[in-house]
Amino acid sequence: MADRTLLRNAKVLTCSGDPEETPFDGDVLVDGGRISRVAPGGLEVDAGSTRVVDVRGATVLPGLCDAHTHISWPLDFVFDHDGVAAEPPAKHILDVASVARTFLESGYTSIIGAGVLQHGDDTLMGDFIDRGLLAGPRIVPSGPMVTEPGALGADGGLMDVVADARAMRQVVARQCDSGVKAIKLFISGDGIVPEFASEDTYMNDDMLSAAVDEAGRHGAIVTVHARSAGSIAMAARTGVQLIHHACFVDDEARRALEQRRDDVWVCPGMHYLYAVVHGDAAPWGVTADQVSRSGYDRELTSLVEGLGQLRASGIRLLSGGDFGHQWTRHGTYAAELQRYVELLGMTPVEAIHTATRNAGPLVGPLVGVRTGQIAEGYQADLQVVDGDVAADVTVLQDPARRLAVMKDGVFEYVNRQRFP
Repeated sequence: MADRTLLRNAKVLTCSGDPEETPFDGDVLVDGGRISRVAPGGLEVDAGSTRVVDVRGATVLPGLCDAHTHISWPLDFVFDHDGVAAEPPAKHILDVASVARTFLESGYTSIIGAGVLQHGDDTLMGDFIDRGLLAGPRIVPSGPMVTEPGALGADGGLMDVVADARAMRQVVARQCDSGVKAIKLFISGDGIVPEFASEDTYMNDDMLSAAVDEAGRHGAIVTVHARSAGSIAMAARTGVQLIHHACFVDDEARRALEQRRDDVWVCPGMHYLYAVVHGDAAPWGVTADQVSRSGYDRELTSLVEGLGQLRASGIRLLSGGDFGHQWTRHGTYAAELQRYVELLGMTPVEAIHTATRNAGPLVGPLVGVRTGQIAEGYQADLQVVDGDVAADVTVLQDPARRLAVMKDGVFEYVNRQRFP
């Protein structure tokens, strides 16, 4: 097969920066795994040396990135972390492989790990994918989450527990030596477990600064579970690169984030919170009373307000967040983008930016490629979709409309019933 592929007769959404961008009629030439030309109106090539694929007016856009993933959670996961951790490793790794493939077939060509339940889930799967032995997205791998004594997760045996900055450095170094590139710290509570309220803040500046410094020595980043205002502000001022949830943003937290505008990202996980508040988890035992005691309804209101402020301040938002529960099933990842349109007032293209151009500057240096846009020199991580995603972002949730997914210039998924 030729190393050159021309996607002809496409509606091209470049994700170059305009939130009102309209897809244009054109062709995209891929050469050696990278985008070589983007040609409005069409491009003539030598059919003898170039594979020509007529996409017949379908939309071509960048492959998406989910910035908060747990590929440890199997396709039938129902909030049973201990049960998954106790699974025989041979069976479990097949579950992980199935999840990785689901991400790719859903149009996600990059993911950032946010904690594993068995050691090596992200690193081992990423290695097999990079070697071409399994289908899946490029992975920024995580390890076990890190918490402190007495905090949420400290007693379950699934997290690394550290009490001070010195111990933090040791754990971070050990994880990085095993191949981890995204160190996940738990620095706030989570009201779904009411005795660990979301407004609680864990750890301190010295511990987070040590984590950021040690991770940087190994070419890795630090990500944090941070729902409380205090944890968000602490993460921002200590150099944490990726802040998950950010549900309670106060003035101090907002100012700290604004000072780091160019090198910090916020990944809210809005759809998960929305789904729980609206009762979608009830069939799996999350009762209305438990939701009420969690404070999630108040948290969702605060999140919408806070993200509006951050968006106005130019803080980059990333799509992603705890998909894999039955009420946020694997394969439904693009529902997060729908919430940004409905609850934050984003245009569909601006929402898509949270999974493309916004993620590229964070993911690219960690995986060694330029990604997130359709432009010359960028990696050919693309998807082909039947429908105008710039008008209706929910198109990305329909598997029947997903015609093909390309990674590194190779078609990794093809809808054989609908795509030539």
